[in-house]
Amino acid sequence: MALLEKYSILLRWWLFFAVASLGTVALYMSGVIQKVNQADFTKISFLIYAVFAIFTMRTGIDTYRLCREDEVTKRHIAVYYKKSDIGWFVSDMLLTLGMIGTVAGFIYMLSSSFSEMDPQDAITMQSVLAKMGAGMSTALYTTAAGLICSLLLKLQVFNFTHHLDYLSTTVEPNEAAQNIL
Repeated sequence: MALLEKYSILLRWWLFFAVASLGTVALYMSGVIQKVNQADFTKISFLIYAVFAIFTMRTGIDTYRLCREDEVTKRHIAVYYKKSDIGWFVSDMLLTLGMIGTVAGFIYMLSSSFSEMDPQDAITMQSVLAKMGAGMSTALYTTAAGLICSLLLKLQVFNFTHHLDYLSTTVEPNEAAQNIL
């Protein structure tokens, strides 16, 4: 197997990692991360980012280990498929965390806003609208974080499993498996 072909999956992951890192720096420099920090009272969006970062690194490590294998056997492929299943599960978990943040934001918006509402008083109406905005921004930021991070993790896991699919069609059965047959 040519060197470039062997490490192509790692190069694709590295390109993804570099672009995602640059995107994170751009979000920080533009103040978006600070806005999310101020608006999301549950901090679920940062939990989503942390889980995404951990599993991005895990996918990179698994990709590197797969590339470093001298001889890839069907057994190796099966082990890496099981590792990719965890990635699929975590990407769905990120969506779920985003939806939990959405529900928490709506609950906060509805429970804190209408308890002290007096439609005749303009000052209390401004207070109600401000609390509604805080709950709504939490709901939307956690939803966006869950959707985006889930999609980005799914792209990485798809890249990994696609390469495993390719390897499973090109790997010869090892001698021990042939002796059993």
